[in-house]
Amino acid sequence: MNRFERIVLASSLALSALAFAFAFQSAPAQLAHAIDRTASDLGPTDGVIFAGEGGKDPVRVTAKDGRIAWGDRSTNRVWSVGSVDIDKVMKKIFEGASYADKRKETQEAAKAEEAEFNKRAEEIQKKFPAGADGAPPAPEGQREFTQLQQEYSRWLEGVRVREDKMAAEQFEQAYRELVAAVEAVSEKEEIDLVFRFYPTADPFQAERAGEALAQIQARAFLKYPAAIDITAEVMKALNLSE
Repeated sequence: MNRFERIVLASSLALSALAFAFAFQSAPAQLAHAIDRTASDLGPTDGVIFAGEGGKDPVRVTAKDGRIAWGDRSTNRVWSVGSVDIDKVMKKIFEGASYADKRKETQEAAKAEEAEFNKRAEEIQKKFPAGADGAPPAPEGQREFTQLQQEYSRWLEGVRVREDKMAAEQFEQAYRELVAAVEAVSEKEEIDLVFRFYPTADPFQAERAGEALAQIQARAFLKYPAAIDITAEVMKALNLSE
């Protein structure tokens, strides 16, 4: 090998060494950008195969869509889980001014309408007073009073219907606000599933057997880690105090 060939070979080896060193240093940096690593970490790898027990097929575990997966189905995933005490949140939402003012407005309107019925009843009594000896008022007066009572009963039923409709609308509105806050918190915290729950330690608000049973049925979790409770974060997103 002449001197020129030795120089070319040495230059090629030097360039190869530099390229290898650059690749060796760059790969961990690129990987560290995607995930924090420690000295004891294994990988990266495309998947891990676990042997099946009792003659069952082995299971290949991979990462799909940022989640641990053990199959091609969308249900074969490990999902991040959270939970919200909806009773606590919904009660706080209902205490809000927009909800309370609407209920107060409806109640005041009903009181004003009821006062009008009372006024008409007093007018009938003045127009057809009872006899001095306790005798009932004239038949015409009794007839007008009966008609007024029937009209009042229809009005009262209408009031109940309006109040039920308003309550249903407020329940749905509060629910939509709750869901929007849960969505915001879940996106921030990368949570996939959020369950509604009642804390098991909360005392029962029940005086009847049926009410107590409903309290039990509402408590979806018998045991759960406190870390999955995101109620405080949801209330903060709704600007509600504890």
